[in-house]
Order: sequence, then structure tokens, then C-alpha cells
Amino acid sequence: MNKTVELVTEWAAFEENHPDEGLDAFCRHYLVSQREKQSGNKFLEGIVPPKKSSMLTKLLVKIVRMYNVYLDLATKEIAIKQPEEFYFLSVIKNLKSPKKTEVVYHTVNELSNGLNILNSLIKQGYITEENDADDKRSKRVSITPKGEKILLACYEKVHMVSDLMFLEMSDDDILLCIQLLKNIELKFSGQWLQHKSKPFSEVYQSVTGKNVMAAKKK
Repeated sequence: MNKTVELVTEWAAFEENHPDEGLDAFCRHYLVSQREKQSGNKFLEGIVPPKKSSMLTKLLVKIVRMYNVYLDLATKEIAIKQPEEFYFLSVIKNLKSPKKTEVVYHTVNELSNGLNILNSLIKQGYITEENDADDKRSKRVSITPKGEKILLACYEKVHMVSDLMFLEMSDDDILLCIQLLKNIELKFSGQWLQHKSKPFSEVYQSVTGKNVMAAKKK
């Protein structure tokens, strides 16, 4: 079949089943349908959750865990004690003398664990701390020249790990993933800290508008 005719036929079928969707939705649908036709190894080792959202969550979690394995290997070649120190150094560098708590929460960490990482960076001479001029209860941290040097080495390793993990993805596919996921990051970056102290059932209902018991029945 002529490729143009095939595409028009696919569009007509999609439009009939999804009359309220636009061209962008069709493009995503068509891309997914074509990729699913490709043969390959069992997805997620054959253990696939029944809900698409759970499947996506499992995929993301597994990729992040494998990414951390390689990041740990890479950062063992430079003078940091754990990969998490890289994230802290990067945040401190980019926020320019932030409060300690700002660094901890920006990296989505528990306060006690985050403070331990900051103290380790201070002991290694990668950051310094000083009293906040506007808030005597708080301290601010800044990256040192030694820390800047380590951060540059970390960036190099992180880029190498990313190249390793996403070697088989085109730039267009990577950009599409970013476009699809970035709003989730933006949404929950501004909410997770407030949600952290609330019961999950309350958080679930406030975000989804659904009652927890009603959701269980589905």
C-alpha cells in the first residue's frame, strides 16, 4: 500500500474512534502502534502490570535503578563518596549560596539524610557554610574551588552514563520523552513537600478528585 494512503487510512480510523482528539494525539498513537509491532525481548521480563500508569512507573523505576548502578560505577573513579553528592554540588552551584534546607528539599531528600550529605561535603572541603544574614536559625552553603573541580569531573561521568543508557534512542525520541514527562516533574516538584506530612488518602483525593475507596473498587 502507498505510504500516503496507509497514513490517511490510519488517520481516518483513529479519527472515527477518537473524534475529539487532534493531530498531535494521532501522531503519538501511530508512533506507539508501530513500535509495538517491532519484535524484541520480553518487556519488563514479562512481568507487566495491568494498568498502563503502573507499567510506566515500573519502567521508570527500573531504568533509574539501573542508571544508578552505572552512575555508582562511574563516580567511583572520582573523589566523591556517593553519587548523591554530585546532585547536591550541582544544586548548590546553580542556586548560588542556598540555605541548607533548600538544597535538601530541591534534591527530594529527607532532612536528616540531606544534612548528613551536606556535612560530608563540608568535611571534604567541597562546600563551605555560613550563617544566613537574614535568618539566624539558618545556614547557607557555597561551593569551593575544590568542589567546582569535582563537580566538573562529575558532569563528565554523568554525561558518559547518559550516553551509555540512551545510546539506542534518537534525539527526537529523547525530546519526546522529555516533553511528555516534564509537566509531571513540574507539578509534583511544587507539591511533594506539602504532601509529605499528610495521609496518602488525603493527598490522592486532593490531586485526583477521587475517593480512595471508590478507586479501589475499579
